[in-house]
Formats: sequence, structure tokens, C-alpha cells
Amino acid sequence: MKAVETTKVSKGQRTKQLVLEKAVEVFREEGFQDGSIVMIASRIGMTPSSIYKYFANKEAIYNELATTFKKLMIQRIRGAVDNRLDVSANITNIVKTYISTIRENVALYDTFRQVEFVNLGLAKEYYRELTGAIKSCLDTRARDAIDTETVAYAIVGSIYLVVIQALIWGDGTGAAPEEIVPFILHGIDARGDFVPYLLPRRRCSEPQQTATSQGEITKRTIMKTAEHLFGRNGYHKTHTTDIATASDVGLGTIYLYFHSKKEILAELVRHVNHLLRACSSEYIKPYTDRRAVENAGFQAFFNVFEDRGEDYRIVREAEFVDKSIGIWYYRRIAESYQKGLEVAMQKGEVIDIDPLLLSYALMGVGHTVGIRWYVIEKERSRDDRSILSMLEYAMHGVNGILKENT
Repeated sequence: MKAVETTKVSKGQRTKQLVLEKAVEVFREEGFQDGSIVMIASRIGMTPSSIYKYFANKEAIYNELATTFKKLMIQRIRGAVDNRLDVSANITNIVKTYISTIRENVALYDTFRQVEFVNLGLAKEYYRELTGAIKSCLDTRARDAIDTETVAYAIVGSIYLVVIQALIWGDGTGAAPEEIVPFILHGIDARGDFVPYLLPRRRCSEPQQTATSQGEITKRTIMKTAEHLFGRNGYHKTHTTDIATASDVGLGTIYLYFHSKKEILAELVRHVNHLLRACSSEYIKPYTDRRAVENAGFQAFFNVFEDRGEDYRIVREAEFVDKSIGIWYYRRIAESYQKGLEVAMQKGEVIDIDPLLLSYALMGVGHTVGIRWYVIEKERSRDDRSILSMLEYAMHGVNGILKENT
């Protein structure tokens, strides 16, 4: 855990450092909510009460770790910007710095990723400062029609899942995260002539399935109730008894359909995945050109979660409840994505880049712009300018939004 290493320190400082190092292990393996002071103390071989000499509670330990990573990342990103360089060079430096900082501090970053569920204020500061550094590179050179803040979030998104997939989940492609830079600079449009456009907004309704028994009706009621409570209060603050009470059923009835609260969460994530793919399928059905498919698919994604903001939190939180649930959600989408991109590359519609890497980059763009709208700035509704700016970036990259390239 490089970012919190020190030299020539007192015994008390060494003990505090050891607490932080073991806390990273516990929070990474168990999650913040399920990790405990007792677990941390056990790994050190000290009593839990001894830890309270250094930290008031578990939250204080986590906040110190998260603040350490945030400060390190922001300092390095700001240091990567050189005003003598052009926009593309600075963005490339920022991207490579982001990747290298995480590569050198994987365990600490993996712990930090839970921050929006532990300290939302710190999460907001992190995203605002990170995207602010990127935005400052774009502001004077971007076309007037471009929302540079949205593009900054999209750039972060382009590497967000790519880095997690490569350095934390460790599945799929053997491509290095840095190989995504051509997409960030030039977008997916291999022909360079696609003009993004808005589609009429429409609500994405759930596929209708007729319940064939009272049991199915009861199960759906439980699912719908859990969806609302998990989305509003969070998974850990929602108890199975809360779900039972709000569903107007006994606690025992819950266990007739689900073995645990975690099983309800897993089924909800599968449901959201199915809903998103069904809605996307409706949006992209008229198109064969992959660029038009992506243009429509992004808008489908945002329309789903604009109507169902609670589901966005559920999907985000799921990975930190059970890693396999979150990974399944993204892998499932990526596998479908990859196949379509491979065909588009063969047809010369999309740039030739590792298709699985590009899948995670495109998912990450939607994911991180979604964080802005549904987590960081929940009170602010998205507008046409921000959507078109993100689509322009996805199609033509950083170079496509600059004044000199109009």
C-alpha cells in the first residue's frame, strides 16, 4: 500500500500505519460495511480497544485511507498537466498518470472505490477535482457547443472500468489499459463522418410477464419492495424485516422465495441487467451501422436510469456486497458488446482496438457520466447539450470536440 508508507517514524506512528494497512486488507476482502475493528485488530494481534487510541471508529479509519488516495490521485493528475503541451498530449498524460497511480496502489484504490457509499461528500470532492483538472485542459480549446464538464466525466469513464477490469477483476483481455488511449483521442468512428443526434425520449417499460400463481405475485411484490428500499436506503441499511413489513408479508414468507437478503439483491441485479438490455434492444433495433447503434444505446442507458434512479444505486452497490454479483453484471453486458464491436471493426465502422477493452471503455463512459447525473449532481437534470457533447466525444474523441478540428 505505497501511498501510506512512511520512514523514520515513532512506535505509535508505526502502529497507526499498521492499522491502516490491515484495514485495507479487511475493507477490500469484506467490504467496508461488513469489515470491523475486531477483524482489523485480529490481523495485527492487538485488542480492538487499542485501535481506538488512534481512530475514533471504523469510519475514521476508512476516511483516512480514502483521503490519502484522493489527495495522491489529484496531486499526480494536476502535476501531469503541462500548459506548453497541446490538449491531446495533456489528456494522454492524465490518462497514463491515472492508470499508473492505480497500478502502484491497487489495494488502496480498490478500498477507495466504496467511497460513495461511505462518505458521499468525499466522493463528490474527488470527482469534481479530478474532472476539474481535465476540464481545465479542454475549456479554452473546445467548441462553444461542447459541455466540457460532461466530456471530462466521459474521459474518466473511458478508463474507469478498463482499469478495474485489468487490475482488479483480472478477467478477459490481456490488453494493457493504456491501449485505450486511441479511443480517448479519436473516438470509435473509423470513417470520421458520423454526426451524433438525439432520439425522442421514451420511457422504458418493464417487459410484461403475467403472474400464473399467487406465489409469483407475492415474489414480485417482495422484489419490487426490496428494489425501492435498497435504492432509497442502501443494501446494508435495509433489513429483511423491513422488506417483509413493507411487502405486507411475514418474515417467514420472504424465506419461502429467497434464502437470504443477498439472494434478493442478486436477483434484482439480474433483473436490471435484463431490463437495460431489453430497453437498449428496442432503441437500437432500426440500426445496422454500429456508430448509430452506440448513439442510440447511450441514450437508452440514460433513459432507463433517469426513470429508475434507484436501480442505478443498486447496481453500483452490488459489487461491494458480493463481488461476483457486480462482476457478472458488467461481464454480461461486455460479452454482448464485444461481439457487435468485432463485426463493426471488420466492416470498417469502428476503430481497430481490442474489442473487449473498448467494450469496458464504452460502458465506463455511460457509467461515469451516470455517476455525475445520478450521484454527484442528483438535483440537476441532464440536458441536450450535455448528451450531444458526450456522444460527440464517444464518436470522435478529444480531437473531435476542439475548435481547430471543426
